[in-house]
Amino acid sequence: MMGTIVTFTVIDADKAQAAAAVRAAADAMQGLADALTIYGDHANTVKAFNDSIPGTPMRLGSDAETVLEASMRVSGQSHDAFDPALGALDVLWGFSLQPPPSTPPSPQTIDRDMANVHCLTRTAGGWVRHSAVCQLDFGGIAKGYVVDQGIRILQQHGIHNAIINAGGNLRVIGSHGKRAWHIGIKHPRRPGAILGAIDLNSGESISTSGDYEHFFMYDGKRYHHILNPATGWPSRGVQSATIVAPSGIMSDAWSTALFVLGPAGLPLVARLGMDGLIVDADGHLHMTPGMRGRFQPSSPR
Repeated sequence: MMGTIVTFTVIDADKAQAAAAVRAAADAMQGLADALTIYGDHANTVKAFNDSIPGTPMRLGSDAETVLEASMRVSGQSHDAFDPALGALDVLWGFSLQPPPSTPPSPQTIDRDMANVHCLTRTAGGWVRHSAVCQLDFGGIAKGYVVDQGIRILQQHGIHNAIINAGGNLRVIGSHGKRAWHIGIKHPRRPGAILGAIDLNSGESISTSGDYEHFFMYDGKRYHHILNPATGWPSRGVQSATIVAPSGIMSDAWSTALFVLGPAGLPLVARLGMDGLIVDADGHLHMTPGMRGRFQPSSPR
């Protein structure tokens, strides 16, 4: 789902009850994913908006409206480090397409497809895009929103202790028996290894954005899917960025924004009441005070 593996962990529940809850959540999440994606064959209002005549107001579906409104808030708070209007650039780079890319686009085509969040306006008649290259892509926030809705459905089915993990965008409810949920953070350069772990409180979400998720090497340089909205090129200086937040939609969006902002963005993350961790290009760790208080590093090998 959403180009990744989604896993459900449920404990302390009747097996049949848990299976029914997971099925209901998975079905609803798939429907949301289809409603928010710009890829595949499913028609939705996001694709229709991207095909609309610039300057024409258009209303999106309720879920897409919610995600776009959240995206615009994060964009403003992060000084445009997060941008939901990079759809044309994302398609140009092709990290979500098959076959995956093996060479970067030309600088000319990148300049051609550059847009920014300021190309979107909300009017009384709906959202308006002001240029043809102003296209929505919720790839940096949709997984978190979909996970939030999956958790809500599990709770509606009487599930009290669970995890939903969508490719590193994870939210928990309850606990693991008498212990908090203990969540590992991937090491960005050692497959299968973790940097360390943290305990999550019920309702908290954690998301990690990394340059190891979708990338290719070209002329000895790593090109990955997390684009800097200011340049149109993959953001540099960071290997991974992790955010702990009260919801999946916020942790997902802010892990992307923090990746672009780099260590300088950590004070902002802390002021907004979230915990953040960055692994910079040299492998050094940078954390907010809150993250430093809960991060449990792995034992060195």
